[in-house]
Amino acid sequence: MNFYSENDSLLRKNSVFTNNSSNLNNDNYNNLSTNSPSNYIVGSIGRFASSYTRAQSFKFIEGNISTARSYFVNGEDEVFDPKTLAPSVKGQRLSSYDNVSSNDEAIDDQSIVITIDNNNSNTFNNHNPMSSIMGRNFRTNSVYSRFSIPNTISTINDQNSLLINPVHTNTGKVVPIIQGQSTSPQTVFNSINVLIGIGLLALPLGLQKAGLIIGLPLLFISAFSTFQTAKLLSACMDTDPTLMTYADLGYATFGKNGRALISVLFSLDLISAGVALIALFADSLNALFPNFSKLQLKILAFCILTPPTFLPLSVLSIISLLGISSTILIVIFIFIAGLIKPTSPGSLISIMPINLYPQSLPQLLLALGILMAPWSGHAVFPNLKNDMRFPSNFKNCLSVTYIITFLTDFSMSIIGVLMFGNQVKEEITKSILITKGYPKFIHLTILSLIAMVPIAKTPLNARPIISILDYFMNLNEEEIIDENDADFSKSLYKKIMKIFNRVFVNFLFVIIAIIYPQFDKILALMGSALCFLICLILPCLFYLTICKDSITAKERVICYLTIFISSILSIIGTIAALTVN
Repeated sequence: MNFYSENDSLLRKNSVFTNNSSNLNNDNYNNLSTNSPSNYIVGSIGRFASSYTRAQSFKFIEGNISTARSYFVNGEDEVFDPKTLAPSVKGQRLSSYDNVSSNDEAIDDQSIVITIDNNNSNTFNNHNPMSSIMGRNFRTNSVYSRFSIPNTISTINDQNSLLINPVHTNTGKVVPIIQGQSTSPQTVFNSINVLIGIGLLALPLGLQKAGLIIGLPLLFISAFSTFQTAKLLSACMDTDPTLMTYADLGYATFGKNGRALISVLFSLDLISAGVALIALFADSLNALFPNFSKLQLKILAFCILTPPTFLPLSVLSIISLLGISSTILIVIFIFIAGLIKPTSPGSLISIMPINLYPQSLPQLLLALGILMAPWSGHAVFPNLKNDMRFPSNFKNCLSVTYIITFLTDFSMSIIGVLMFGNQVKEEITKSILITKGYPKFIHLTILSLIAMVPIAKTPLNARPIISILDYFMNLNEEEIIDENDADFSKSLYKKIMKIFNRVFVNFLFVIIAIIYPQFDKILALMGSALCFLICLILPCLFYLTICKDSITAKERVICYLTIFISSILSIIGTIAALTVN
């Protein structure tokens, strides 16, 4: 997309722009000068929607474990999705555009604006002075950074162009890459959407099992430690601009075995999240409608959640906004419910007795995974940084994200234990739904919001698993829609198998939710078995390997201690999640 200024006067005062303004397209310049406030608002909403849609595409499972970079062919030819204009594991190569190459003399210290035309009439704007201002890259002390003019860069409504920048890899080679498009506020929102999920509904139970004296520090340590390791991922990416995904960092550290391990971990994480959503749906409806068994409600969930998996990403992204909106509203309505009810249980006016210490060691170990589960955003943090217009601001975005998320999780934990004490259920919402004394609208509102969360999130969680199944079964989309395919039976088979994969993944969620039905145990298992590994252990190993030439002795000791302690807690927490009643 063409790049313009949010503040026309600031950009017109820039000497580069002024001295070269004759090179600008006249129509574009008129748009810059006459943008109305309404057009700017519409454009801002459009850019926000585009950023959010791109963020939803970042959840994917790597199929080809031998590739060094997820979004590159031969390590130097980036691939992007023409629909989202974001880097992608499949799509169009940048080399398909005549003026984009990996030849150092051709692209070094230049920026190129490419326009993506649906009619395959692809154009470029090379040496555009505005794109030079906004796109040129510099390397300082072997760290990748982007040049920026603070508060002056923005995209306009044109969603068909993107900016290509030359960057130096850690080997010194110059490679063209797509510049990110998301602003800092957009990145903060996308990051919060990753972290604030159904895990917070079990936090009151986790705090009750751990006791206030131990539980609250554990929640803070979980947040602080994962925040620090998220910054380690960012530091690793700074060593080479072609490191764009978590799997890229795994390959850079362990080779193809690392990429394979991460694909397995991501698959287990997505399956666990899907199972937890099914369990949440059934538990919540069963609490208000006990005449329907949880088995019947899980079958109902399968029938409701399977059709949306056939929808395109652009539609699923819009639907998924209901997920974060519903979760935030749930927190608000739980607080309102506590203020409305004058008597315990379920009241913030007359609070319940609270455990200061854990009742037993097994309960504390179970709480460990529950308190860790909400912080599992590291799988997509590298993508979110790469999608930023100015990636150097990512650490500031992380700070804002973690402050907001911690305050939300802390509030939910405290409110839940104050309202229900030792009587709190595996989901705080279930405690409210089975407690009498609330106005009818509280029950109906919370139930409606809870029902929306699985509908909004499950299809997106299923999408990467479906994609990897399609990949291994060679169900190439282009082959399916090829009208000239002479082998009709082969094409029909692939269509049927793609449908089967979508149905099968949702069926898998339901079957596991029937076998392992307890919502809190699912989250405890996710927190102990997966979050410790993905969010603490692996980031430290990445940092020790990728940044070994710049790491300090103190950082090295802290990383090894984190790996050692996290490994022990992960093992005993996983055992507790599988065995403790």
